[in-house]
Amino acid sequence: MRDMGTQVQILLATYNGVKYLGEQLKSIDCQTVPVARVTIRDDESTDGTQSFLQEWAVGRSNVRLFRGPRLGVTNNFFALLKDSEKACRYCAFCDQDDVWLPSKIERAVAHLSQYSPDGPLMYCSRLEYVDEDLHHLGYSRLPRRLDFANALVENVCTGCTIVLNRRAADLICERLPGRALLHDWWCYLVISTLGKVIFDETPTVRYRQHSNNQVGAATSHAASLKGRLQRLLRSRSGVQLLTEQAAEFKRCFGDLLNPHDKDILERFLAVRGGLWSRASYSAAMDVRRQSWVDTAILRTMILIGRV
Repeated sequence: MRDMGTQVQILLATYNGVKYLGEQLKSIDCQTVPVARVTIRDDESTDGTQSFLQEWAVGRSNVRLFRGPRLGVTNNFFALLKDSEKACRYCAFCDQDDVWLPSKIERAVAHLSQYSPDGPLMYCSRLEYVDEDLHHLGYSRLPRRLDFANALVENVCTGCTIVLNRRAADLICERLPGRALLHDWWCYLVISTLGKVIFDETPTVRYRQHSNNQVGAATSHAASLKGRLQRLLRSRSGVQLLTEQAAEFKRCFGDLLNPHDKDILERFLAVRGGLWSRASYSAAMDVRRQSWVDTAILRTMILIGRV
């Protein structure tokens, strides 16, 4: 079991992350199992990130560095995944500003190896929220369900915890989206209906909260509820992009869906009709978020035509 990390390729996307990058790289070095490859793609940083990475890579034969062109965070990760090495059985997404707990890779591979590698598998885990100085703030909530009906309207699989088996990586890369809200959300969409999502209730990443986060997280119930209500009251928000992402998913993978999930998708995409159709769908919708509060907000958004 001690050599199982040699099956893993880490995919690290960077952009102006030199402030915290050293701690993330150190946590990779401190994994309880070694990794086969660390592939890093820098998205044209201007803060010294590239030179920092070049110095770190000296003498490390398992590290590959790439730079640009500028793609943005989601497509940066997709580019890394597309170019990942077929010889590696697992691909692990990695952000630039977190800290991995020492057993992160070991736990992921242990969970994934319980299933046949012939099917698409995705591992993800709970998070420990920390501040800029790595002081504990709290933990992410445990999901109540992991299925396509949830993945259409909510992402519960944070990218820095995700490890894909080779079959899942290949499936995602066969039909990359022209547009997706986030790379991790897209992976959750694909694997929730065409493979298996494995959620580890033990935190494996110290998820740093700071002003430069590409995607942050509310660490209290009050802050979380406030953010949700603010999004509801805006004339246009990210939530309105849900149906656009769903439509792109149908274009990419609609022909592979089972009848049950295909029906869920078709009903969700038809929600932009008149008030009566929105009211009917809102009352009997088959998509759900993790909490009843979030689901109630989603119903309201559908009813007033914000989705």
